[in-house]
Amino acid sequence: MKNFIIIGAISMALFSCTSPETEMAEATGEEFIVSIIQNDSTSVSLNVRLVDNTLTFYNGVQESFEVILTGEDTLRGTFPVFASDLWLISTEDGFEGEYYRTDAKNYQLPLEFKPGNINYNQSPSNFSNQYAITQYLGEGIEKPALLQLDKKDGVLIGTIATSTGDSRFLSGKQLENAQYLLQGFDGRFIYRVEFSTEGDSVFGHVWAGMTGYYSFSGVADDHAALEDPEEMSKLREDYTHIEWHLPDLNGDTVHFDSRTITKPTILAIQGSWCPNCMDEGRALDQYYREFEGAIDVYGLSYEYSGTLERATAAVQKMERDLNTSFPMVIATYDPKQDRNAVLPLEQIRSYPTTIMLDHQGNVVKIYTGFYGPSTKEYVAYVKETREELEELVAKANG
Repeated sequence: MKNFIIIGAISMALFSCTSPETEMAEATGEEFIVSIIQNDSTSVSLNVRLVDNTLTFYNGVQESFEVILTGEDTLRGTFPVFASDLWLISTEDGFEGEYYRTDAKNYQLPLEFKPGNINYNQSPSNFSNQYAITQYLGEGIEKPALLQLDKKDGVLIGTIATSTGDSRFLSGKQLENAQYLLQGFDGRFIYRVEFSTEGDSVFGHVWAGMTGYYSFSGVADDHAALEDPEEMSKLREDYTHIEWHLPDLNGDTVHFDSRTITKPTILAIQGSWCPNCMDEGRALDQYYREFEGAIDVYGLSYEYSGTLERATAAVQKMERDLNTSFPMVIATYDPKQDRNAVLPLEQIRSYPTTIMLDHQGNVVKIYTGFYGPSTKEYVAYVKETREELEELVAKANG
């Protein structure tokens, strides 16, 4: 590993990334720009710092995460939370390799590490903080969404929110005139967003993951809203109570019956593969710790790995990397299992979805999706949920 760091330190030249709009600063030998090559014409780039055997990925200017490298000629590492890995080999001026998902077949994307540092320090021109957009998803499918924009220390940041979640943290810059670029990578989500504005109108393109693409257009509208998350999911007509018997992460069966609970309880529909579930899990864990035993929270994980053993390992990794403390159980572990059979919902429309019950087992709210910390809705959601829990706890202690 030390040899690789020395090689990087010797090379102090400036490089041009595969995307011409990405600017390079002089490299220190430990700083790299990694480009995740989505296809022949697009990539997502972000800053990475290498210290000893640790790669720190900077997802724009809003979050960072670490990958520990092992090996000699071929370096390997595992991303936190998600079932995603990478391998790297040394090149003359950096590294090259591959990002791949261990829970999906044939999901590999090339990686290129070049010395340098993306310069985000260009304050973008004026823009609207929110655009109501239409996503054109192909085959005549159109869906409403919100493009939300802001500045953080003069840097353009944003996200795309849909009725079931958001694209998480995106950072970027103004390219020229009224053209902009946003990019994001969190170990799972891979987003590149290019857009331009003309008056109150916006037009753009999104490349997501390995093959995802859509275009969009819209107009500035600070008051636009999507489908009400509290109205999207419904209980089945034959609902009487909630009852399940599911294995926890130690292999023991947890028995839950809403008719016997004595505390306000949150049932969180989640998955180890779901980035929005990661954000919600952190928020739920905050409540779980704050209320110090006055509420219960259960994470019901719907997994795709095919076996209970692999599903349990994936959720254990998520729990460990997020440092959450509320109990989690495996709701399903195989795509062939009926995901709508565990809970009395008409349909699971989104991961995550949360069901809130009072201390008598009555369902008081079902919240579909989650608007995470990259959205303007997040702060209000956290505040309102805390107030709702305080009210439910007060009634329970009546």
